Amino acid sequence: MRVVLLLALCLVSCSSRVPEISKPSAGERKEFQLVIPKDQWEPIFFKEINERASIAKLPSLRAALPKDDLETRVWIGFGVTALQGFDLKRSAGGWTGIYIQGIEPKLARSEYEKNLEAPKSGWEGLWKRLVDKGILTLPDASSIGCESPAPDGIGYVVENNNDNTYRTYMYDNPQLAKCKEAKQMLEIVDILVDEFGSQLPRE
Repeated sequence: MRVVLLLALCLVSCSSRVPEISKPSAGERKEFQLVIPKDQWEPIFFKEINERASIAKLPSLRAALPKDDLETRVWIGFGVTALQGFDLKRSAGGWTGIYIQGIEPKLARSEYEKNLEAPKSGWEGLWKRLVDKGILTLPDASSIGCESPAPDGIGYVVENNNDNTYRTYMYDNPQLAKCKEAKQMLEIVDILVDEFGSQLPRE
């Protein structure tokens, strides 16, 4: 009986010394997270993305940004289509945007990138339209079985660095896919064209 009592006291004493797991305080930032699909498209597409971003002197988005900053890139092309895209950035409360033109032999180097003025709805208005359409929350097409049956065409890749988290996802030929998320991807690009259309180069 004495042995049992001693063991019980030991267990109570030991358990009281177990350190509590520290939790982030209200004002403390969470650890930076990378959310990257483990799918074969990612290394293939990002080889081209990284090359084009380097020409545009855009740093990788896979690193933490200052608190309250965010950056989103929408890439369009791949395959036989020259890669183009949009880079939207909020830094220290101010917005900037770049249109990244697809490089073709007829282009002069000065035409490779274009700084964008405020969009039609204003920066905050544009961002609200994009967020409402799911730019921050759309899943990767491969994770929901939303791949297109066509082997060639146009692919769309989104990179988001927001709330100390980096995410990327891809939709290939979304115009041929049947899921609603693919349609949202097309609507996101339509919003960008609608908001910046007057500033984009004409064919």
